Amino acid sequence: MKEFWLAVKRYFRRLDKPLILLCAAALAFSVTILYSEMVAGFITKRQLLVQLFAGCLGLAVMIAMVFISYRFLSKLWFLHLPVTLGLVLATFVLPEPFVYKPDGSDDVAWLRFGSFTLQPSELLKISFILTFALHLSKVRDQMHKPLQVLLLCIHGAIPCLLIYKQGDMGSALVFFFIFLCMIFTAGLQWRYVLGGVAAIAAAVPIVWFSDSFHDYLQRRILVLADIENSTLAEAYQQQVGQKILGSGEVFGKGLFSDDLNYVFAIHNDFILAHIGQTLGFVGCTFVVVLLVAICVKVLLTARMSTDPLGCYICTGVFAMFFFQFLINVGMVLCLVPVIGITMPFISYGGTSMVASFAAMGLVMSVYSFNKKRIS
Repeated sequence: MKEFWLAVKRYFRRLDKPLILLCAAALAFSVTILYSEMVAGFITKRQLLVQLFAGCLGLAVMIAMVFISYRFLSKLWFLHLPVTLGLVLATFVLPEPFVYKPDGSDDVAWLRFGSFTLQPSELLKISFILTFALHLSKVRDQMHKPLQVLLLCIHGAIPCLLIYKQGDMGSALVFFFIFLCMIFTAGLQWRYVLGGVAAIAAAVPIVWFSDSFHDYLQRRILVLADIENSTLAEAYQQQVGQKILGSGEVFGKGLFSDDLNYVFAIHNDFILAHIGQTLGFVGCTFVVVLLVAICVKVLLTARMSTDPLGCYICTGVFAMFFFQFLINVGMVLCLVPVIGITMPFISYGGTSMVASFAAMGLVMSVYSFNKKRIS
């Protein structure tokens, strides 16, 4: 019996308890907000239960990953990468009953199996972080060689282009930001950074006028110049969302007020608008501080990592969360165009919720399998 309690004690010592509490708080906040939306008639009871189930499953996965070394997971790329990449490729070849586009969505990026739905790009983010971190750790001493930099760029371009081809520009940008943060952390020389900036600047007008860049995306960007006075349909969602966000003023109307207003995608892309009208500026500040705290905790784990692989993994997870959080807030505040990026941990989405907890599980694994601690 004494050995059992010693084993339990050792296990709890390996847990990053502040990170678990922060993620659990985010899950509880998400379920509370979505319950408010269900009462208001914005979502169904089934959607609320999906979020709760996905959150509990994700939390269990996160805690279980304490026992699995991140080094071992990265070496299993030949197992998880074909699965996640294969699911993404399946969206291009499977017939319509299995591949679908939700109402109001711009991209065909979901798989459906009966009543079960899946967004493969969310799972691919985890595989990409692991495989790219492994790639970087193997060539970190050769980052000055053009061939190695080219191979790293090809590695990063494959998921970006695949997801963009699906029509999901938001997720493609998430992959691109993960790539940038990880390769910069690995010590990419400034000559390559400046060359990349020049290449992107040259590519922007080419992409803008290409057939692959849809007209509605151009209009969504152009309306930001004067969104308050715009009469284009692409501006309507952000105009309404901004009004709903500010309607709660400082303390909000209350979670179960009879005076709650609706905007399209209020349960995912525009969930911040609902937080604003129900809990006001105080509620919005709380969720911002909560998610920033999670991001900071991930960076601290990256700092204490004893090897580059762990540092790169944590950097990738940070990039994924921070970019999604930043763009989601920017969409509601009319600072960036609507590109379909949800708020991590808070917005509705079963696959997104499980993937978010799995990403934090990688951070937990880095924390657990590193002996060095932040002084």
